[in-house]
Amino acid sequence: MARSMKTASATLAAILLAGAWQTAEASAASTALSAIREAYTSNAICKKNNCINPIFPGMEDLHRLQQANWMTSSLQKVAPSLGFCKNAITYDPALPAPDGDGTSIKQMVQRQDNAASTAFYYHASGLGLEAWDYQKPEFASDCVKSIWRMTCFTYFPRAEVGSQDGAISKFIRPCQSSCMNYVRSCGVECCDESVQCVFSHTKTISLTQKVTSEGYLPHDGPSSLCTGGAHRGASPLGLGIWVLMVLKVFLSFDSMSASGSARSLFAGLGGRRLFWISSVAVMALSLQGCDYDVPIHTVANWRAEPDYLVRYQYEPPGGSKKPANLNSCSYQGLAPSLQCSGRGQCKSWAGLGNPLAFCQCDTQWADPECRTKRKSQTVAYLLSIFAGFLGADHFYLGYPLWATLKLLITLFGALFYPLFGLMCLSVCGVWWIYDIVRIGSAPVFASGTHRCAADLSHSFYVLSCVMVAMFVGFSLSHYLTSKYRAEKRQQSMKLQLDEESREKFPDTLWKSKPFGDAYRTAQHGQGRPVIAEFQDKLSNGWYGAVEEYSRQNPVSTEFKETGQRLPSFGGSGP
Repeated sequence: MARSMKTASATLAAILLAGAWQTAEASAASTALSAIREAYTSNAICKKNNCINPIFPGMEDLHRLQQANWMTSSLQKVAPSLGFCKNAITYDPALPAPDGDGTSIKQMVQRQDNAASTAFYYHASGLGLEAWDYQKPEFASDCVKSIWRMTCFTYFPRAEVGSQDGAISKFIRPCQSSCMNYVRSCGVECCDESVQCVFSHTKTISLTQKVTSEGYLPHDGPSSLCTGGAHRGASPLGLGIWVLMVLKVFLSFDSMSASGSARSLFAGLGGRRLFWISSVAVMALSLQGCDYDVPIHTVANWRAEPDYLVRYQYEPPGGSKKPANLNSCSYQGLAPSLQCSGRGQCKSWAGLGNPLAFCQCDTQWADPECRTKRKSQTVAYLLSIFAGFLGADHFYLGYPLWATLKLLITLFGALFYPLFGLMCLSVCGVWWIYDIVRIGSAPVFASGTHRCAADLSHSFYVLSCVMVAMFVGFSLSHYLTSKYRAEKRQQSMKLQLDEESREKFPDTLWKSKPFGDAYRTAQHGQGRPVIAEFQDKLSNGWYGAVEEYSRQNPVSTEFKETGQRLPSFGGSGP
């Protein structure tokens, strides 16, 4: 018991020592980096994913909303007027304070609801998603739902606890847990440390003016200190390991008292050895590497990306960028030919009674203002059928790495067919069939753009798939059948050559033939060969023996029908 307690104490001391060392190291690194206003390390082996600017939905409006005046309201008053955010708001929200212009609560709620819808629509478009497919985001994927919740939490902040209805309230930002859920669900990766939910960024506009933007509150929802009701999706793995180790240490104290056979995992080792092993293990797990000569950049990778709010804004004809607006459908009296770049039409987003509308583009165009040309699904499908094994479909869709890999597998299989070619061609064949079904069944994403244009007829897809399957099956069966027949013909010709060689050279070749045991002759070079199993029938003059043997062995040409009774072969010549 005493030994177990000493061992556990040594392990706990090692853990606490390593934890203190790691904390001191992190503090020193933080102090060193604080000399740089903003510094990010570059990850050379990372691939960006959903790294757009702004990185979080509704983030650009946080500063403006923070400066606005807000008043407390109740969910009972707000819920009947909610539309897009109806199922996301489960708390008493705060609304913008009226300016004395007689704006009703319904109008204020509708204005905020439309702002959340606009932020959702443009952020989904920035990610390459089709926003029109998610008018009911609560039934969509986790990524879409996280965008929806963040926009609603941004424009409908939680009212302060204890404030009366109609009282002045401050703007409470969304919780960091909602932001973390978005990063995890949508797989946001910018290949540096810039994807942080809690941050403070200062931007210099002029020599005398600076703007500081802040992120989300460092609290997990649901909480009265932040807006949002979503818990963080996962806990850090390192924290779980530390908890398990500490629990193991404390539980080991009573391991001997519980049962004589229940020994602690650490009790069988020496205290000193365990101390050093634990120390080395913890320090090895906490190593962060050296920061010497690591590439560092001061501009976050997502901030270096083009701002989709600027890229998608609408500029009136003949005007400057100053009066530009996000949505061309919001201009009253604008000619339909000027809306949506003339490649779509404005369609109501929220239904009757709500003026909010967005562009619904034609089949070949995408983005909120219908300026992006889509790839053609028909072209990609035809390339996949006729040249998919060479990677032509992936080249067209903008995935050169996958296309090159597909091409190399095909070439490797063709060049090294006897050895590894069959395996490579099989892999490429399965990949080829998979791409045919994947591209033809639904519009797929093209690299750097939206989905392909849905210009492929479903009936044509089904008919062409059936025809391709029949062609592949017929070609394969014809190849296998032809190969089998060629092998049989080769065997037949070999047997015929063997028989001819035996007749010409009976003394030298007869004994070495594999079919020689089936023949018996009286004397070499004299008489006719006798089939062993038909000897009795031939000796009795049975007329059909030769015919029966010929039918059963079509490759044998030794005997021919003469139309007369055959003499028996009793060991003498004819």
